Amino acid sequence: MKTFREKITPLLDFILGHCTFLCLLYMKISFRLLKPDSRLLRLKDKYRNRRCFIVGLGPSLKVADLDLLAENHEYTFSMNRCYRLFDKTAWRPDCYVVSDAKACTSETMSAIDSMLSAGTTVAYSRSEISGMPKDALYFKVNFIDFILRNSMKRKYRTRAHDCLLSTDAYEYVYAGSSCAHTIIQLAYYMGFSEVYLLGTDCGTSSDKKSYCEGLGSVKNNAYIKGEGQLMIKDFQSIKDDIEHKNLDFHIYNCTRGGALEVFPRIGLDNIL
Repeated sequence: MKTFREKITPLLDFILGHCTFLCLLYMKISFRLLKPDSRLLRLKDKYRNRRCFIVGLGPSLKVADLDLLAENHEYTFSMNRCYRLFDKTAWRPDCYVVSDAKACTSETMSAIDSMLSAGTTVAYSRSEISGMPKDALYFKVNFIDFILRNSMKRKYRTRAHDCLLSTDAYEYVYAGSSCAHTIIQLAYYMGFSEVYLLGTDCGTSSDKKSYCEGLGSVKNNAYIKGEGQLMIKDFQSIKDDIEHKNLDFHIYNCTRGGALEVFPRIGLDNIL
């Protein structure tokens, strides 16, 4: 006689399989209905063969680093609550990117209005975030691999890739475990040939804080909870995809310390 578990397993497999299928179907339909933002075309290869910096907000980041970037007029991307550092430095990101609805608070919206007025380019994930100012650019995110990776069914999980590098952000960017992965794909689309990661610690189990000083308290230490390892895994996948596609696109890590060893390291002072 079959046990209850043996009886219920086929039904659970059927339900879980169809949940993934329905998520994929919804993703593909909504993806087709949402047209690309034509304003992104103005950014295509605009900064060909230049370099840029992605300013993460890990605990190693110092205000002096931001001052140095501003003094040297380097093109920078940043994210999340970087605006809380504006009262400490003349630095402002050239492009501010939002890819997570949870990071988009009323405080963030107010800061975005100020950044747009000051000439900062703001780009956001249309599928995740609503209520953005009309001057902000939106990009589409390909969540198919994300859905597959998080499926309860093994047959779907085995079909998933980690975060890849989209060569055409006008069409879509691949979903990654942090905003930095999105920005790397936008940087490639904009023509940058060299990307330098700063403040991208990716954490260790001994970290006492997740973010640099000046951003206020953080309720949950995401790095200690393992998100740092997910970020590293996605960075490795992006690096592998760049090599697989034989792209003339190079990423370096000028973060002070941290756990990210995927990309060649170089000191910020040596670059500037």
